[in-house]
Amino acid sequence: VEDGVRALDEPTLDTIRRSTRRLHRLAEDIGTISSAQEGRLKIRARLLDGAVLARDAIEVVADQYAAKSVRLRSHTDPDVTVRADAERIGQILGNLLDNALRHTPKGGEVTLSCTRQGPWVEYAVSDNGLGIEAEHLPHLFDRFYRVDTARDRRHGGSGIGLSIARALTEAHGGSIAVRSDGVGRGATFTVRLPLADE
Repeated sequence: VEDGVRALDEPTLDTIRRSTRRLHRLAEDIGTISSAQEGRLKIRARLLDGAVLARDAIEVVADQYAAKSVRLRSHTDPDVTVRADAERIGQILGNLLDNALRHTPKGGEVTLSCTRQGPWVEYAVSDNGLGIEAEHLPHLFDRFYRVDTARDRRHGGSGIGLSIARALTEAHGGSIAVRSDGVGRGATFTVRLPLADE
């Protein structure tokens, strides 16, 4: 606009607005990671039904999955209670479900499960999509890390969503991991949170 290449019309303003929103979201995401890693993030924990958290996360992304024709399934154990911040857990699961959708082709399938594993509540997001080469697995939760092959820039994202998921999980006293048998064989991201004693 300053150079006179584009007019300051409604399409240009729309582009500026979208770009500004993306930058604002990125700044918020970086702030979230920094706060979590420095122990300054406020976690408003309370007793929650783990299965309800999973169902809520699925409800948020259901339309996006339907639009891409990717099947979204769930499996939840009954009577799984976690002491957690519902908004933050929603953010973790939302990031993992968004990531799975970006890397699962039309006609594919993603499953979100919530199960009891000893003293843990385990959430797993599994897809049958593009998969990940073994050398990239240890770095996926690093800030701005991008895979050069299967999961790359063509599929969108800021390269920070998985870092946020790890930071928020660890702020809850939990852990996050990823497993993939290679390119074309899908991936599974697993979040473990301490099981709450009601």
